[in-house]
Amino acid sequence: MHTRLSMWLLLLCGSALAQQTTDLTQLSVDDLAKIEVTSASRKPESLEGAPAAIYVLTGDAIREGGFTTLPEALRTVPGLYVVQTNSHSWQVSTRGFSGFDNRKMLVLVDGRSVYSPAFGGVFWDLEDIPLENIDRIEVIRGPGGTLWGANAVNGVINIVTKRADRTQGATVSASVDYDTGYTSFVQYGGNVGSNFSYRVYGKASYWEPLSLPGGLAFDNSFALPQGGLRADWTASQKDEVSIEATEVDGRYQGFTALADPLIGGEILKDTNFSVRWKHEISDYSSAEFFGYCDWYSHGGFPEEKQNTCSMELQHDFVFNARSSLIWGGSLVTTGDFSAVDLRPNYRRFEQESGFLQYEFVAVPDRLRILAGSKFESNPFSGFQYQPQLRAVWTIRRAHSLWGSFSRAVRDPSHAEINLDSVAGFVVTPAGVVTLRAFGNPDLQSENVKAYELGYRFQPRTTFSLDLATYYNSYNNLIVFAPPAIQPPLEIVTIATNETAAGGGTAQTHGAEFSANWKPLPRWMISPTFTETRGSANAISAVPKHLFGVQSRIDATRTIYLDAGLYHYNALAPSAGPIVGSPPTPGVPTFNRIDVGMSWHPKSEWTFGVWGRNLQSDQHLEFVKDFFGGAPAEIPRSVSFKLMWSSGAESK
Repeated sequence: MHTRLSMWLLLLCGSALAQQTTDLTQLSVDDLAKIEVTSASRKPESLEGAPAAIYVLTGDAIREGGFTTLPEALRTVPGLYVVQTNSHSWQVSTRGFSGFDNRKMLVLVDGRSVYSPAFGGVFWDLEDIPLENIDRIEVIRGPGGTLWGANAVNGVINIVTKRADRTQGATVSASVDYDTGYTSFVQYGGNVGSNFSYRVYGKASYWEPLSLPGGLAFDNSFALPQGGLRADWTASQKDEVSIEATEVDGRYQGFTALADPLIGGEILKDTNFSVRWKHEISDYSSAEFFGYCDWYSHGGFPEEKQNTCSMELQHDFVFNARSSLIWGGSLVTTGDFSAVDLRPNYRRFEQESGFLQYEFVAVPDRLRILAGSKFESNPFSGFQYQPQLRAVWTIRRAHSLWGSFSRAVRDPSHAEINLDSVAGFVVTPAGVVTLRAFGNPDLQSENVKAYELGYRFQPRTTFSLDLATYYNSYNNLIVFAPPAIQPPLEIVTIATNETAAGGGTAQTHGAEFSANWKPLPRWMISPTFTETRGSANAISAVPKHLFGVQSRIDATRTIYLDAGLYHYNALAPSAGPIVGSPPTPGVPTFNRIDVGMSWHPKSEWTFGVWGRNLQSDQHLEFVKDFFGGAPAEIPRSVSFKLMWSSGAESK
């Protein structure tokens, strides 16, 4: 009650916006294609020339769309499958293998990995990054192991925040949604001299509880206060230094696997610090050092405490106008702890890696070829290599074709190696059956061989389309073997790589289409379509058809209208993950409709109202899996935002 009251008071007192926004519909389709990205090749290049299935979600698009969380904004990205599982948890995946853990997607925040090596995957509830500070999100669909290392099997999401000199002055904002939650944000950015800029911020978010199917209510609420800072220093004409730090201290209600929600609150904490130094050695050579430490604790299920430190060095060298080389190496040390579910419950390990990528312009302005590999060593699966070969051919000015072959790996998580957990209980005529899961210290890394082919077409400045196709072949998949019955009334599963267990291999294939069209100077339409096919163990929790379309209209110079329609094909029911466990329910076909409006009466002020899930009172998006807990129903909601900023953003 106190949280709700404070949020309402903050809203009513005139708390308000963040950054002066960019009029997105004033950008031509050609401007969007020339957005600079770094994730595909680890160096700046235009989006239209990137030899990968890459999409850029700009910070302005996130803010103008009225999104309050990152996963909600990622729904607009072609090829991504995003579903909400409860009040504060989401699944974000691509090209199959959706689930509670999302273990085949690597997520980076300004180069810092937020992938959990203890249980695998990404906890999106922790990544409540202030949307006002996001410059862009680069999403690569397909393997990225050559440049970014293990666990970038199906894709990479690289979240890039703004430099401190682009967030100057005071910023205050607040949003309120009676059905789903509240946020408040305050920030100040300044300068010390002409070469040093900084910002400090505080943010608080609260998510309301949601209901289970059938109307059963329980408290799965989540409160997440945080604070952070960033400083950017131009030390000389050849040196730039950036420093970032964040502190998060949250409370939430959790789940147990295959059982009822936990009673009582759980704690979620994270403290991280990073530093980046860029040095220009000469006109042909530059180096970059990046290091960070992250101290993290997640209560409930899965329970883990983790501390990670990483150091990375990258060197870029240009031989001539047609050839260049990027190479580097990293050292990562990680310790993780779980008092309840892992035996042994503490593990510390180091991982060393090196990478190189050579680029050759075979035909100037026509054909680029990139080849390279990542080499890693870890104490669980030993030495791993992750090569790739990519090429992009500009057929004519309006047409380009790209293709690639790559290999990527996913390392076994601490849980898959050392899990010792009572996952739940099932009542049978013979009595109560205990469901128990064990890890396997002999696991090997999963691997995928991926083949991709893409086409981009831009006949005019008002229209473009992008098509990506792929075929992925997976080996050594880690699965929980069919259970063994052990007296008295205990069912045991063991993690394994073995094909005989029913999940050692898999394949996926499909196509991803997106387009941008400006039928009128102040109207942008962006449709997306995704088809996913493959073996049952890869796509059972993924719709075969995904369709979305976003519309942005500048109604007047101060009023902007946004709308989105998303179609999700049905998911069929399937057998339970282990014998004796409840069956996995299906999800019927559903459409999601979002509509919103933002009003800028003055350049410093923004007022917005957005309706989410307007098509129904509530709907189910999530298929329950072994560790996922019970799914919640997502309600229709309406949110209001009021924002103010004392200074305009510098570009």
